[in-house]
Amino acid sequence: MSSWKQIELGGKEIQLMIRSSNTGEFEVGSRYSSNHEEGYLALLKEHAVCWYQRPSEPRSVGVSDVGDAVVADWIEYGESTGATISVIDREQSTIYEKHLDVSAPTVDISPDSNFIVLCPYGELARILDIRSDTEIVRHEYDIADRLIPSWITVDGDHQVEFRQKTDDDPLYRIDFNENITWSSDSFESRQYYQVVTLDETVPWTDTIEDFASDYAASDDAEVKHTIANTIGEARLVDANRSTLQEVVSALTRVQSTFVDNEAHQKLVSQLLGEAYYRLAKDLYSGLPVDEQFWELIEQSAAEYRTVLPWYEGKRGLSKALRLQANQYTKQNRTREALSCYEQIELLESRYNVSLLSTGDTNSLKEYRQKNVSAMEPNETGKLIQLSQLPSYE
Repeated sequence: MSSWKQIELGGKEIQLMIRSSNTGEFEVGSRYSSNHEEGYLALLKEHAVCWYQRPSEPRSVGVSDVGDAVVADWIEYGESTGATISVIDREQSTIYEKHLDVSAPTVDISPDSNFIVLCPYGELARILDIRSDTEIVRHEYDIADRLIPSWITVDGDHQVEFRQKTDDDPLYRIDFNENITWSSDSFESRQYYQVVTLDETVPWTDTIEDFASDYAASDDAEVKHTIANTIGEARLVDANRSTLQEVVSALTRVQSTFVDNEAHQKLVSQLLGEAYYRLAKDLYSGLPVDEQFWELIEQSAAEYRTVLPWYEGKRGLSKALRLQANQYTKQNRTREALSCYEQIELLESRYNVSLLSTGDTNSLKEYRQKNVSAMEPNETGKLIQLSQLPSYE
């Protein structure tokens, strides 16, 4: 656990983020650089300052039970340019130092000071024996780009716990053989939802009901985020009409579960919009279209409007409008087809993004050269109006 404390350093009161050793006897305090000044790193014993120094970017620290502090000094914070990892003893002697070409690592030191663990961004976690300067473990944490490590002693053996954030509950532990010796319910949920893929092979009704139930029952924001992302990343490209209808039925039953989080609501609407679009496209490629085709176009557009201003909302709306325009073209209803293309053009202008295909552009050019005047589609009206388009603000 960490906390903020006011510490007098060099005659100034400096607020430091404090981490304690397992015994609580030693504390290490740190603060990032600010206003073009160096950062702060201080070792305390029973609340008295043993020493302090001014590294550039002490972004992650830890302290052992014998008073050795580990610090990750990030080089050019925000860029993948490396970090200097140092271990400094209670006499302020540097007993270990290594520059590593890794990005933004978090670190901790074992209670006996023999080992350090570092978790770089987007790379494997590493446990190093600093006495022999050897790497003894590499571990892949596949539920995040980076985790926060801390040491724990279990039955006399060193183990490493991982957290999503510094003050979160631990997710899981590993030993020196990289075995997971304990894991939380949250960790197991995240693992499942990051591995599972939603596509034409899954039983959609039962699966989505389980997703929604787990989402509603969880107090873990990361679990909720992972569930919603998994839904948003579903693949419908090979789904047949029956599966698409099941997707729509399953999602509409649970859609209200996700409305309290705008981003999660958008992810569900993104998939619903795609399912409605593919159902409409299936009708377009098969039978002569009837009222159901136009209803599906409207339903797809309504879901994709919810997704705005995300790119997937813009792309989805342009697909629905293009499909509608193609149908009008088949029926020689060029004025309504032109209206659809102009709505795609409006999306482009509103969001400064390329959405018109080469075919769309050619059709627009042809209709305008023939002085065709746009007419609002009879079956659906305009799917988008300028007033319906949210900004990024």
